Amino acid sequence: MTPALASFHHGRREVLAAVADLLIPSSDGMPSAREAGAAGRWLDEVLQLRPDFGPPLAEVLDRLIGADPQAALDRLRAEDPAGFGVLAEVVAGGYFLNPKVRAAIRYPGQKSVPISSDEPPDYEQDGLIASVIARGQIYRPTP
Repeated sequence: MTPALASFHHGRREVLAAVADLLIPSSDGMPSAREAGAAGRWLDEVLQLRPDFGPPLAEVLDRLIGADPQAALDRLRAEDPAGFGVLAEVVAGGYFLNPKVRAAIRYPGQKSVPISSDEPPDYEQDGLIASVIARGQIYRPTP
């Protein structure tokens, strides 16, 4: 276990699960963030992919431990937008890493789509770049 993951002890994970369920509650057959493992396995995956999120997330969670989750989340959103941003990114990232969530929304994940050499690029097909090509090269002197 990496040091970043080891620092996410049970207390931090519990407060993360509580606020994560406020950000992504269960609805319309979709699991809540806690049910999807956003504070468990998928948190670990997010932190392995983005270890730079570990320290600011730990700091945010430490401030939320022992507080009412809704009040703490509201205060965080108002007083620390950057901290709220890290929290929201980690929760959403963990949620959508879960294969069951991706399957439920029919998102197969990112796929490589090769560009066909038989067709012109899409920006040439709708004429958006035609006027730029027609005017030719223009250079502006630097100030």
